[in-house]
Amino acid sequence: MSGAVGHVIWNALLKKSDDKIRFMRAFTLLSSIFLFPLLFFFEPLPKTAWPFFFATIVIHVFYKIFLCKVYDYSGLSFGYPIARGLPSLILLLITPFIFGENLQLNNQIAVLIISLGILLLVFSEGNFKKINIKGLTYSLIVALIIIAYTITDAKGARASNALTYLLYYFSLDGFIFNIIAPFIFKKKEIHLNYFLKNLKNISIAAFFNIYSYLPAVYGYTIGKVAVVAALREMSILFASLYGLFILKEKGGYLAFISAVMILSGCILIKLFS
Repeated sequence: MSGAVGHVIWNALLKKSDDKIRFMRAFTLLSSIFLFPLLFFFEPLPKTAWPFFFATIVIHVFYKIFLCKVYDYSGLSFGYPIARGLPSLILLLITPFIFGENLQLNNQIAVLIISLGILLLVFSEGNFKKINIKGLTYSLIVALIIIAYTITDAKGARASNALTYLLYYFSLDGFIFNIIAPFIFKKKEIHLNYFLKNLKNISIAAFFNIYSYLPAVYGYTIGKVAVVAALREMSILFASLYGLFILKEKGGYLAFISAVMILSGCILIKLFS
């Protein structure tokens, strides 16, 4: 749950940034600069984990690109629930075949309750007729990408050590993304002045970018992937509270019902996992 809070923080900062690609480049680069020296003090990544590591690096490049697109065309309360909610439903269906995990009925009910609660947030303002097509499309793409990196990272963490795997990812991710980004976004250069002007938000986003994923990947090594992935989606509830009380977004009774559903699902996971 603390990782979920961290995830909301850096996503909210990304949403509020004036230039999302530049901001994404800046805080991921800072994360890698901070962590790269630690590679010399940790054991090398096992050979069995390298294929998953390279795969997740590529997948996360697309994740960053399309996540920025989501926030360009939709708000936090629309794009975030779709992008984070759908993966839990789909993972529930496919992980038993991929990981050989048999989820108990209580766990299945819990994941469904959380996922349905998350999706209900999309309609919390009662705006059923006007659909943000571009925002919806990019959110669906991000949801598919999240499924891909969840499965990849679960396998990579289990093939190595969760902490080592994450250290390698965050130490190199920012460098690789900043090498690729200029070829895709030719007018999105970042300079020292940009860092200095936005240093506080960049530093906060860099820290929570690292921290938010650590509990989840560690959870993949000791728990069932679909359950851990669903519990991580508590970030949806925190994002909604942020939108309601900080951004003063309209929520209504549907937002309250969805929040109760998410909390109920998490209680079921805690009691019956």
